Amino acid sequence: MKTHEITSFTGYVIAYVVLITTALLLMPMPFGIYVILVVAVPSLVLVTLLLISDLLRGRNPQLSGFVRGTLAPSLFIYLLIDAISSMLVTIYHLTIISYLMNFLALVIIGALLIRSSNQYASTRHDVSQSLRYIAYLLIALGLGYLFGAVYKPLFYPFALVSIIYLVLASLTALTGAVDIDINRFLTSSRSLAAAVFGIGLFYVVLSIPKPAQWNIYVLIAFVIIASIAITYAGYKLLISGLGNVEVIEDEVYEAHKREIRVVASPEYARLEEAISDFVAHGKKDKIIMYLTHELTKDGLDYEEIMARLDKLINYSSIVKGRGRVSRKLIEMEIRDRANLVNELFKQLYGGGNTNNEGW
Repeated sequence: MKTHEITSFTGYVIAYVVLITTALLLMPMPFGIYVILVVAVPSLVLVTLLLISDLLRGRNPQLSGFVRGTLAPSLFIYLLIDAISSMLVTIYHLTIISYLMNFLALVIIGALLIRSSNQYASTRHDVSQSLRYIAYLLIALGLGYLFGAVYKPLFYPFALVSIIYLVLASLTALTGAVDIDINRFLTSSRSLAAAVFGIGLFYVVLSIPKPAQWNIYVLIAFVIIASIAITYAGYKLLISGLGNVEVIEDEVYEAHKREIRVVASPEYARLEEAISDFVAHGKKDKIIMYLTHELTKDGLDYEEIMARLDKLINYSSIVKGRGRVSRKLIEMEIRDRANLVNELFKQLYGGGNTNNEGW
């Protein structure tokens, strides 16, 4: 064992001895139990976590840094403020103190988590995003306690928002272990949070003492506002989902475009653009117009052209139709489009040979 490791371990032993001795000396005193809960217990937990951080430093530096920089101070602050809160409530018999102290603890811990998430932003985006959503969860709960101190039902809108961020944090943490794409939900997280906050606020308005006939007007107003919010959130989800589809389509097409067997020619630039639009994104207008033009030059009539281009004309995109973002589904569909293009050119111009002059 190295000298600095021995020195560090000795320091922890001294800290444990001092804390335990102080706790035993204070226990017989009238307010000794409160001092132990406020000072000794949080300090003991802090020292233990710092020791764990040092033991992890050689094996997992990132986890060690997280324990030392985020977990240890967060638990220390929570235990300290919770003990002070319990002591003040016992002395003054005011429940509002508990609400305010919970607000203070959760907001401080949330700020620590946001700082920690910034440290992971460049190396582990999934971890960074997950920590950030956990921070938002705690801050939302803290605000719930703050407003709940004024009027208790005001806690529930913020509690619903915290549930949304709990789900998002869990899904984000799973993206590193499972191949799932939740970007469209993440980009619309604010809209989702606003929607559930509105539902909670509706409950608050209904719970306010008022004449019963007013509830019908509250319900009408809520339905109108909720309809607008749901429509907007759905629009954002659709737009972000389709945007992700196009990004993935471009990536997959670049990986598979070599499978399209067409020989370059002076006309190839326009044909390549038409093929790219169809194979990558399912946009078939350009390739249909191009092929119709070429087949017309070859002397084919309308019925013959329609018969030859039947599969292309009747093609429809499964991905865009479902509005899904699944890389495997997109890759499968792009392969099908490439095969359709190859088969089409083979039938139109090659017989059994796809590599013909001019194509």
